[in-house]
Amino acid sequence: ASIQKETGFPMDYAQRNRLSLEEWRRRGREEIARTLSYSAKRVPLDVKVHDTLKRRGYTLRVISFAGSAHYRVPAFLLVPQQRTAPYAGVLALHDHGGYYYHGKEKLVEMESEHPALSEFKKEYYGNRSFASELARRGFVVLVADAFYWGDRRLQYQQLPPDLAKGLAGLRPDQAEYVHVVNTYLSQRVFGLNSWLAFCGANWMGIIVHDDRRSLDVLSSLPEVNKERLGCLGLSVGGYRSTYLSGVDSRVRAAVIVGWMTSLPTMLEIPDYSHRGLPDAFGLHAFLDHPDIASLAAPDCATFVQQCARDELFTRAGMEQASDKIRRVYEDLKHPERFQSKFYDVPHSFGVPMQEEAFQWLERWLG
Repeated sequence: ASIQKETGFPMDYAQRNRLSLEEWRRRGREEIARTLSYSAKRVPLDVKVHDTLKRRGYTLRVISFAGSAHYRVPAFLLVPQQRTAPYAGVLALHDHGGYYYHGKEKLVEMESEHPALSEFKKEYYGNRSFASELARRGFVVLVADAFYWGDRRLQYQQLPPDLAKGLAGLRPDQAEYVHVVNTYLSQRVFGLNSWLAFCGANWMGIIVHDDRRSLDVLSSLPEVNKERLGCLGLSVGGYRSTYLSGVDSRVRAAVIVGWMTSLPTMLEIPDYSHRGLPDAFGLHAFLDHPDIASLAAPDCATFVQQCARDELFTRAGMEQASDKIRRVYEDLKHPERFQSKFYDVPHSFGVPMQEEAFQWLERWLG
């Protein structure tokens, strides 16, 4: 921390000197791309529809698309049944939560919902599947499994002995079964980061790559106006929103929920809080986390929703981050395109916060 205080963040907006906005943004994005350490060869999206289901107010398409030549990304595509296309398109980005068994299902209404999933939604999302609600408001919504979650979680043809022991006597439809699997997978994220590094890759790099591929899918759809694209998410979903809006100029509105802080202040938080987090290793010698969001200014309208009782961050760190982004938008003469608000809640994205997030997206993408 003392070293960081000496050097600051030499590539942030305040230290750009005589660089134009475009050149500063280009260099920042190049540094992010370098430190994300993942660049798969581009291949056709090859979107496949596996099932189509009618839901209240929208149609749910179960799809997959090519993340690279070597893997496919499973996703849900929600298309409104009302209004007239083309619609604005939104990527709904799921959280981390130490809950790997489900991914995209966290944000979408499911028939015969798993009890562990229902518990999770009640605690963190006000008992609402916000992607489904957003589709009913007239947005095409894409929700994909990030690498290591949902259908892309670590799975075994033959269970390791310690996992088999923990699951003994449990059924897959029981909440405790999911809790045991989540605990086991949580213990292996440290190995995941190392394994990927040995292969010259990066966990966050894969996630950002796949989120951009998701944006490719959205913008390719005839139902979507590719000039009206946005993203939002809670926790690591907000973390992903920060990276996606920071590196991809197609994002015109972003909502970052429960993950915006100045990174050095996180040293004041218990060390277990952020272990095993995907990150662009080496980037933060140059850019702080709010600097990534600032790269989207002023074209992307950004709304940061902070949880005042969030134990994952310090209040000072959250305030510093929001203020840093705000100063960039103000300097670029577009203060109206940035908003930050604290809510008197723990780490969560309840219905009142969702309603204000939806209003932000409607304002800037509607």
